[in-house]
Amino acid sequence: MQREENSGAMNGGLHLSPPALPHEFETFDEGAFCDSTLRIVVVSPLPASLRALVSALTTRCYDVLVFHNENDPILATIQADLIIIDRRKNVVTDNKPVRGIGSESALLLLMNERPSAPVEGEVLVWPSPVASAMVQIEELASKSQANAALKPSEVSSEDQLLMKDIRMDLKRMTVQRGGRPVSLTKTEFDLLRILSASGGSVMSRQEIMEQIWGDGYFGGSNSVDVHIKSLRQKLGDDPKNPQYILTVRGVGYRFADS
Repeated sequence: MQREENSGAMNGGLHLSPPALPHEFETFDEGAFCDSTLRIVVVSPLPASLRALVSALTTRCYDVLVFHNENDPILATIQADLIIIDRRKNVVTDNKPVRGIGSESALLLLMNERPSAPVEGEVLVWPSPVASAMVQIEELASKSQANAALKPSEVSSEDQLLMKDIRMDLKRMTVQRGGRPVSLTKTEFDLLRILSASGGSVMSRQEIMEQIWGDGYFGGSNSVDVHIKSLRQKLGDDPKNPQYILTVRGVGYRFADS
């Protein structure tokens, strides 16, 4: 049986290749390594139509969550810096933002600048150039984060640790540095909590291992060093000139004095 050598001929001369990016998205490169991010929730019954926008957001180090339905009950449990709501198909009777989501900033995607119903929130006409849309989105997300940092917390002081410009919410297991979220693993979160709660006292590697993994942990003490290195990178802490975590040679680590 003769093998077909030319796959193009088998497809009517059509050469299959990856689809080209939309023209307005070609200006975005891979971006920098993302060690901290703001969270944006996108709600759209047609999320594929927002693919270029979502791609641009992730390239700019935003944590993007996409939902199809505004009535999804999980929306009420999510903390976000901005919610983008696609209202182009008139699937609702008004232009009010979704209630219950942990964000005061909302951006409504509409077909034109003059909607028939009153609008609560900012408006972005879509489709539009991604670059100009990103300018508006970045301004709203940053403003929301800045306002949140200035407001009193809704949780008790017992649920929070404050060290310099780092805020730890022990109940929600979230971390902010300078008002911007820092994404940590559970081990990194526990490590930062333990060092912060020690009040600047030196903690040996053995003490850290026991508090994080328990007395039955048989791993080497270098496991602590590996997690410390990762935690420092995410906090932007230079080990040669540390602001947060100090190394006590031959002993362990402690949190830096104010």
